[in-house]
Amino acid sequence: MKKLTLKLNDCTPETIAMKRLGQYLTHLSDMLGEVEHVHFSSVGKGSAMLNVDIEDLHYQQVLTHVREVPNSMGPKKNQSAYKALQKLMDEDGTGGAILDNSQAPVLSFRKRSDDEKPLVVNKAGSVQGRLYIVGGKDETVPVRLEGANGETLHCESSIGIAQQLSALLFKQVRVSGWGAWERLPEGRWRLRKLKIESFQELDTAKASSVLVKLQSLGGLKWAEMDDPHGVARDMRG
Repeated sequence: MKKLTLKLNDCTPETIAMKRLGQYLTHLSDMLGEVEHVHFSSVGKGSAMLNVDIEDLHYQQVLTHVREVPNSMGPKKNQSAYKALQKLMDEDGTGGAILDNSQAPVLSFRKRSDDEKPLVVNKAGSVQGRLYIVGGKDETVPVRLEGANGETLHCESSIGIAQQLSALLFKQVRVSGWGAWERLPEGRWRLRKLKIESFQELDTAKASSVLVKLQSLGGLKWAEMDDPHGVARDMRG
């Protein structure tokens, strides 16, 4: 076996959510190609190092795929996966590299520079997701949620709120407070960090039950609603 590694410069195994890790691995697999001969090995410490083992006879072909994608060469699936990896890193505020069997860089992923960063707005808001980290030694306690798409939602709270939140570890919660939000190039908004002022545990009612309730009210008239997500949220409790 030979080894290739995807290094994520500003992520660690402790801070990257499992679902997000899965997204990186899926796109990495598609970019490398030769899927029957490429095997996930481990996540290294320090910066998140996603290690894969490649059967010797297919190693050079995989390297060819890696070297081709930045130049829009090779299969379209490999090129799309390369772009998807760069998009994930842009969203996570990191860069990275593919390292070969000798740990030499073969392909680099840029980290979006400061002058490329979108508009940042400070405003009150809320986010929801699976609570998986509450901890720290300072007066301001780091809190992490896993969003619906596997993204990490960075939050912080007072010690008092953190003590209450710790009882809800690995549950779905909605947290509200004052946050910094940045506009991404494609027009979406992403949370940078939210100072938690209040929170609530979410009902685990399935989305299907919400749809049944909406249909009973006369159909899913999303376009006529000022806040369709709020309506669905309220129905879930």
